[in-house]
Amino acid sequence: MNLSTEELETQELKPETLGTAIQSIRTNGYVLFEGVLPDEQVSDLHSSFIDVLDKYTAENKPNRGPNRYQMHLPFREPFNDPLVITNPFVIPLIDKLLGEDCVCHYFASDTPFLGSEHQKVHSDITQLFPESEVALPAYSIVLNIPLVEFREDNGALEIWPGGTHLSPPGVNLEEMAGKMHSELALMPAGSLLVRDMRMWHRGTPNRSEAPRPNMAFIYSRHWLRTKYPPIHIPKKIYEGLPEKGRQLFRFENIQGD
Repeated sequence: MNLSTEELETQELKPETLGTAIQSIRTNGYVLFEGVLPDEQVSDLHSSFIDVLDKYTAENKPNRGPNRYQMHLPFREPFNDPLVITNPFVIPLIDKLLGEDCVCHYFASDTPFLGSEHQKVHSDITQLFPESEVALPAYSIVLNIPLVEFREDNGALEIWPGGTHLSPPGVNLEEMAGKMHSELALMPAGSLLVRDMRMWHRGTPNRSEAPRPNMAFIYSRHWLRTKYPPIHIPKKIYEGLPEKGRQLFRFENIQGD
């Protein structure tokens, strides 16, 4: 979706845009707001990210397949900017889908380099009640923010829209994925991809010379517990967050500097 000039200027979704976005996530598994973050902010995020990434890759081996790195981010500027963690276009969706007492419990990234391969098609979360054939409402949402343009040659995310987020029981995911429609999430840097965490997807090979950084945040209903490590947040930084930010990260590892 392309937001209107008025929405970008006021930093607020029109009711009809909000309604369409929510229905898109509920029925199709995702919504994409193209090129929303200011270019200057994206540039700052990218340069800071590469600094952190260079240090991480120097000390760690690929951990999501060949030449692909999952990396947790430090909870500091510019990564914890309000336009990133409490984005005014994303939070209304999150609150509507997960409840206003939801939380954010994942502050990380995914970056394929030249030489990376196709990942297996997967869902990022298991069914709450695998014995049931009832499709449940969303209980966990992923926000992806690309820090470079996602192109066919640099490892864009491949997604399977149209119902895979409803996690039908007894489906052979890998077999069915090869027979179903998929598409590459091609988008400008600074876009906002909001998707149901259950949606089928996979990383694709990066055939370019540059890494393809993608920030990832997970928002969930407050009662959901996962195996992700707690996000370390210095107390002074936590106390300086806007009220919504403090609410979202209230269950994380908040302690001294």
